[in-house]
Amino acid sequence: MVDFFLWVGEASPWLWLALGIALLALEILAPSFVLIWPGLAAMVMALLAWLAPRFSGEATLALFAGLSIALLFGGRALMARIDQAEPQSILNARGKNMVGRKARVLSVSGPQGKVEIDGVQWPATWEDGTSPEVGSWVLITQSTGLILSATSPQR
Repeated sequence: MVDFFLWVGEASPWLWLALGIALLALEILAPSFVLIWPGLAAMVMALLAWLAPRFSGEATLALFAGLSIALLFGGRALMARIDQAEPQSILNARGKNMVGRKARVLSVSGPQGKVEIDGVQWPATWEDGTSPEVGSWVLITQSTGLILSATSPQR
């Protein structure tokens, strides 16, 4: 065990750099967003081993572990902040884009029917309980999946 700590204490900066590159490569192969932080810590250790080469093996491993943990929590907090700052996309919820728009009624079958918006047909339900006439215009008030809810527009 003593030989291991001695070996770590005398490790070349190139070894730490290789470890960092290997961990980053593993992160690319298995994108879990966990291995990037110890990989970056190993690269910082390469810089420290180059600038101050005479740390003991125990201190070197403790510093690497501390850097890995600090970068993990700091990086996760930074990524959470960035994720909150970005607006949530409704790219895959196309029906949500239709809310607030007017649609032309194509067919009516009781409380359900079809409407058309920009040349695309959508299944719809009528909110106010009354069935609009075919060809009339309705206002889309909400979307549940691909089914739009519509009401007669207020005049």
